[in-house]
Amino acid sequence: MTLVRLIALAALLLATPIAPAAEDFDDYRHVYRDLVQQHSAAIVTVKFVMSVTNSGNEQRIEDRTQAVMVSSDGLLVVPERAVSLDFSKLGTATPGQASPVAKSSDFRVRLADSEDWLPADLVTRDAELGLAWLRLRNPAGKLGFVDLSTGVKAEPGMVFFSLLRTSDEWGGVPVFRPGLVLGETRSPTYRLMVDGVPGIAFSHDGKPMGYVDIDLAAMSRQGGTGLGLDLADLALRMT
Repeated sequence: MTLVRLIALAALLLATPIAPAAEDFDDYRHVYRDLVQQHSAAIVTVKFVMSVTNSGNEQRIEDRTQAVMVSSDGLLVVPERAVSLDFSKLGTATPGQASPVAKSSDFRVRLADSEDWLPADLVTRDAELGLAWLRLRNPAGKLGFVDLSTGVKAEPGMVFFSLLRTSDEWGGVPVFRPGLVLGETRSPTYRLMVDGVPGIAFSHDGKPMGYVDIDLAAMSRQGGTGLGLDLADLALRMT
């Protein structure tokens, strides 16, 4: 067996989930029902146009992301990478050449159970937290939102649940996925390391625990392609 095939096989084995024992199985039906009832109206889709500038050439790409409504008057939280991205921070810079820079505009939000795309504006962003805030331009009435003031502290070993909304192909319906807080680090700053998917994280009773996202810069710095397969750093972050 060649080295490449051996590495591929090892990676496949590590990526294959192990079926839990019968006594360890948890029934999450009530969690799903409660999360959908409490928060599905606050999980929305954002569409935007990202302009990527590279060596004076501009390319415009339409993309979309998940967002969570955090106020009744239309304030939303989205991942900062969907608003602005400096590729030089990802370790992809070429000596003597400027790295590509991506900036987004023309934000539009589709609320739950709606076919309309509503305009939204960028309020602010925080590259260190990896978050950005948008606001609906003309919100109609009070909107469903997640009250972040009722949050609970996340700690290593805790299970959380991420509530997402599918694409149009699947009807834009709410789905959830369980995750796990793997550990914590203070290098370079305090953050929780988690196994899960990007988006708002909730406790089993629907309390917000944090925002999970990919740390693109950290992932780009991770090396190691040999047989050691050190996967301890392969984790998402929770803010």
